[in-house]
Amino acid sequence: MKTFSRSLALVALLAVAAAPVALAQEKKIEITPTVGYRFDSTVSTDGSAKVDSVKAQGAVSYGLTAEYALQPNWNVELLWSHQSSTLKANFNGNPPAGVNPEFADLSVDTIQIGGLWQSGRSRDRVRGYFDFLLGATILNPTNNFDTLSRFSMSLGGGAKFAISDSIGIRAGLRWMPVYINSTDSGYYWCDPYWGCYEAYYTNYLNQFDTHVGVIIKF
Repeated sequence: MKTFSRSLALVALLAVAAAPVALAQEKKIEITPTVGYRFDSTVSTDGSAKVDSVKAQGAVSYGLTAEYALQPNWNVELLWSHQSSTLKANFNGNPPAGVNPEFADLSVDTIQIGGLWQSGRSRDRVRGYFDFLLGATILNPTNNFDTLSRFSMSLGGGAKFAISDSIGIRAGLRWMPVYINSTDSGYYWCDPYWGCYEAYYTNYLNQFDTHVGVIIKF
């Protein structure tokens, strides 16, 4: 009887000791709200004698990533990102009198899904990562300009810093090209005064985004 009691106590002790490890292994979901800055991006134009290119000016960005661990070093990742920018025309020569080069506000929303690889092991305090995502970007200008929904991708990298088993910090840099391809779809951003701007020399709106966020693990 004493032997049985001792064995039972030993099993219970081992179960209690193993519980934190088991709980840590069960946390496969990461939710990370982020804030950052997206730099200027420019598209060359064709179809207007007045304007040489259109610039989406740099501005603050924010978003949300959700990850699910498939393997110790591989996660599936879902991204939503938003930026409120301004469109600025770069003129051939001096702008017309009384014309503001900043001719429209631009809302940029990106939704993408892909994979994330991270170095090391789950208990490491610092882990580097790379991610590759595919999806769509919605470019929505004001002042009656056309809204675009276009294919986009992301290629990024950075580091994750664990504060505890449930909280961490993520910091990274991401390249986010948007495929304009207006030569197939006609024109984009048409306006009675400005005319229609077609991506002739540059088919990609190349965006670079730097960001930091708080990781919440479940």
